[in-house]
Amino acid sequence: MQTMAPPEDATAERFARLDERFGEVNRRITEGREETNRRFDLLSAEMKALRQEMTSLHATVQRGNYTLLAAMLGLIGTILIKGG
Repeated sequence: MQTMAPPEDATAERFARLDERFGEVNRRITEGREETNRRFDLLSAEMKALRQEMTSLHATVQRGNYTLLAAMLGLIGTILIKGG
């Protein structure tokens, strides 16, 4: 038994709907990619700021350590000079 082929208009309409769907998917992928890139840029900026803050904190701690070391050496020197 021979089946009837769908009319040419129906096939063209199906392909047109598929093209619309692919266009929509491509648009969503593009928008998602742009949003992801924007978020990565924001994250990169935040990481750079955090790195600068950590460098500043590290320098402050190092200065405190040197000050503490100088105070300890001064105390030891004073004790030795005094003959304690």
